[in-house]
Amino acid sequence: MADSRRIWHVIALSAILRDVKRVLKTKSFARWCVLPDETLCTAAREVERGEYEADLGNGIVKKRVAYPGKGKSGGARLLVAHRMKEFIIFLVGRDKSDPGRDFTPAQEDATRELAAAYEKLTAVEMQHVIGNGALKEICNDDPKSIRP
Repeated sequence: MADSRRIWHVIALSAILRDVKRVLKTKSFARWCVLPDETLCTAAREVERGEYEADLGNGIVKKRVAYPGKGKSGGARLLVAHRMKEFIIFLVGRDKSDPGRDFTPAQEDATRELAAAYEKLTAVEMQHVIGNGALKEICNDDPKSIRP
């Protein structure tokens, strides 16, 4: 157990030193999402560069992502928490083809509250959340660093 904690601390420290955020997805997002983790990692790096469709406030942005082999117009819409110093978290998504007009105000408010709760966690608490499976890390330094 101590060895695995040490490994996580090394991973976290190396990401911080490289000024690269670790990319996570919530358990519910992971159940919904059919996008490959590599695609999500690329989308996360685009968010870091300010490449997203809308800033919804309180650290939440809307990102359009194409399904492999299709364009963004038929792809997915994702709400992403990006304001945390060390993490980018994919919180919720929807298919563009789903009925209705984008995300509801209730969904947007819920993601803001969830992001605010994650922002308040210490690094140790956040690692505990990851260890318990509520969040899954998918990459930590570039689109090729996908975790199984």
